[in-house]
Amino acid sequence: MSLSLLLQTPVAIQIHVVSALLALILGAGLLLGRKGTNVHRILGRIWIGVMVITAMSSFFISSLRLYFGFSPIHILSVFTLVGSFQAITAARAGRIAEHRRHVGNLYSFALLTAGAFTLLPGRLMHKLIFGEGQRQAHLVAIGLLLILVLFFQWWLRRDAAGHKA
Repeated sequence: MSLSLLLQTPVAIQIHVVSALLALILGAGLLLGRKGTNVHRILGRIWIGVMVITAMSSFFISSLRLYFGFSPIHILSVFTLVGSFQAITAARAGRIAEHRRHVGNLYSFALLTAGAFTLLPGRLMHKLIFGEGQRQAHLVAIGLLLILVLFFQWWLRRDAAGHKA
């Protein structure tokens, strides 16, 4: 893994990568930790802020310019912004099950699934983490990450149905 490659990229990509990694780590802690505490609320606000930074920074990344300078992945950024607003609105209104659903979807799709696609050969994150070569091994790793996403979605739905994790 070489961070020098990341440091050679535009600032928007650097901000995007750092905020996404921070959201990934912080989000995992929030999802696995105790809910409803003051710490959860404070870290949750920070997490939403980092998610918004991640989504907003993506609009300044246009390596795939398909539609007016944007790519289909930017739809996920819009989804993230809308989902963040919905998660905040639900939490403030006391609709905790709805809040958990929005947050779980954001974590699962905007971070885990999108993150899995950044690991495809030829992408920056693939080069940062794996270097070059061994494509089949990397594709297996990506497949395992997608299985993790499916497991995470099952766990969220199971937990939302009243089972305590």
